[in-house]
This record gives sequence, C-alpha cells and structure tokens, in this order.
Amino acid sequence: MNGALIFDFDGLILDTETPEMRIWQCLFAQAGAEFDVKGYQAIIGTYGSEIYRPAEELARLLDHGTTPEELWSSVQAKSIEEINQKPALPGVVELIAKAKKAGLSLGVGSSSPRDWVHRHLQRLSLLSQFDTIVTIDDVHVSKPEPDIFLKVLENLAMPAERALVLEDSYNGIVAAQRAGIRAIAVPNPVTLGQDFSSAAEVLPSLNALQLEKYFSRS
Repeated sequence: MNGALIFDFDGLILDTETPEMRIWQCLFAQAGAEFDVKGYQAIIGTYGSEIYRPAEELARLLDHGTTPEELWSSVQAKSIEEINQKPALPGVVELIAKAKKAGLSLGVGSSSPRDWVHRHLQRLSLLSQFDTIVTIDDVHVSKPEPDIFLKVLENLAMPAERALVLEDSYNGIVAAQRAGIRAIAVPNPVTLGQDFSSAAEVLPSLNALQLEKYFSRS
C-alpha cells in the first residue's frame, strides 16, 4: 500500500483523558458543583487553550486560598500516576503492525509536548515504530490549526491525499481537514458525543479500521 497513516496520541494511542476528567469530576462534586464536561471536551486535542479553565473555576468555588496552579498540579500528579500504568488502547499495536506490513509510512501528530509523547511511546515499546513524531514543540500553534499534521506530511514527504489521520477529538478532525487530509474518528469515553459528522468514518476502536478502504495496493 502506498501512503501514510497518522496517529493522534492522547486519547487515541493512550487514554490520557479519562483519568484526568474523572479526577476533575470528583473534585467538583466534593465542592458541591457539577464539572463542565462540555467545556472540558472543547479543549481536548488542543494545547494551552483558554476556552475553559477548570482549575480557575474550582479555585473560585473552593474559595479557601488554594490557587489554580496548585489545583492543576494536584490533578496532573494524580492522573499521571494512573496513566503511567495504562496500556495502549485496543487495536493500536495490531494496527501499527498491519500498517507496517502493508508498507505504509507511520507518523504521530500530537498537540502535547515532546517529552510527554516520547516518554509514553517508549514505555509502550512503540517509539521506534513511527517514521516521524511531531508535537506542539515542533510548531507554533496546536490543533485545531493544521500545522502539526502539515509538519508530519512534510517530514514524510507525503502528499495530503495519500494520508489518513486517526483522531479521537473534534479539534483533531478539524485540524486534519484544514491540512487537506482524510480523517477517521475513534472516540473514547471522554470524546464520545462530540460532532464527528465531517469525519470519513466513526469507529468504535482501531480494531475496526480496514486499511484497504483508504489505501491502494499499488
């Protein structure tokens, strides 16, 4: 097969989003409030977004001197502890093996920092499987802008029409489309229910992806 398969990282290769959201929900419940799931979903797939700031909102609710920075650090520490024990999501390892056997180029395009992505890919024994890994550290803006995916195409010397992006979030799908790349949505428990109407397909897991539908054998 001739082409490139481009993976998002958070929520697509590794479920880094469910632990964090569950912790926020618990903290808001303890404060007698309901966590804004829609607001949280709006920032998934981005980096440094100002759309929703759960730490600032919770700090106002608690009103006992705890700063947003302290709350954010606490949530991050708790979620990272759980994430560090998680395996790759269903179908990831199998799809990578299948794509490599088919001769496809493989890339990662993530809005997360390089250290985060590389560390977990190394832990999962997947780092060496990709031909290029592009993160927020390699571009100026995150998804939903197309820069990350455009950089992946550049590194792979691959035209957009011969690539396919795999994403779990609305922001990721938009970024792929702005880069001129077909995109498939594979929602996780956090992103399920987002608007994926513009995706080429919505799959329950990567196990369901049929590469032959998107790549020629020539």
